[in-house]
Amino acid sequence: MTSVNEVGTEHIANLLARAIGAIRAQILATSEERFPGLRISHYRLLELIPDGGGRITDLAQVAAMTKQGLGQHIDYLQKLGFTESDRLSTDRRVRLVRRTARGDEAVAFSREVIGRVETTWAQQLGPERFELLREMLAELSV
Repeated sequence: MTSVNEVGTEHIANLLARAIGAIRAQILATSEERFPGLRISHYRLLELIPDGGGRITDLAQVAAMTKQGLGQHIDYLQKLGFTESDRLSTDRRVRLVRRTARGDEAVAFSREVIGRVETTWAQQLGPERFELLREMLAELSV
C-alpha cells in the first residue's frame, strides 16, 4: 500500500496548498506584533481594494464572496482602522471602501514578506526555473 505522502504521489492541489501555506506562515510569523487581529484573508481583501477605493459589490465579486460576507470583513477592518467606507452621495445604496494609511502599511508588509519568499524560492530553484514556475502559474490562472 502506498502513502499519499510519498514523493510523487501527492496531487497538485496539495502541493499548491503547501506552497501557499508556506507563504501564509511567513506573513503570520511577524504579523501580530505589527498588525494585531489581521488574518491572511484580511491581507488578501486589503490588497484587492483599488488605490482609489472600490464598491462592496465589485470587491465581493473579485473576492468570490457574498456582499454580506465581504461587508462583515470590511466592517471588522474598519473597526481596526485598516479601511474606511462611505455611501455614494449619488446612490446611497452603494458603499465605497478605501484603505486607510494603516491599511496601505499592511498591504506593503504582506507584499514585502511575499517578496522575501519569492527570493528564497528563486534561490532554491534557480532564477530560470523560478521564472518558469511564475510563467506556468500565470498561464494556468487565466
